[in-house]
Amino acid sequence: MTAEIFWTTVCTLGLALAACWFLGRFLRPIPCGSCRVLLSGRGDGGDLEQAVRALIWLRSVGLLACPIVIADLGLSPEGRELALRLIARWPAVALWPAEDLPDFLTRT
Repeated sequence: MTAEIFWTTVCTLGLALAACWFLGRFLRPIPCGSCRVLLSGRGDGGDLEQAVRALIWLRSVGLLACPIVIADLGLSPEGRELALRLIARWPAVALWPAEDLPDFLTRT
């Protein structure tokens, strides 16, 4: 009876350890420097602030380790002003015109 309790405990702890390890591997940020998050900015940038806040939160908890790029695909003056405020607030966010995106994506 005591051996069964011992082995049940050992197996349970081993399973918990394996689950934590796999979860850590799953949630670990990609270590490569060539990854970027690209958000499309159109019109008044309706959902732009919410998307940037969500990505910044992922960065703050260590689940995202790449720059965030807002592609200017026809932002209105209000949308551009919103994007500039987001850039001023968080230095990990960049605004790039759509025609210059290949230059940004090829940078290391």
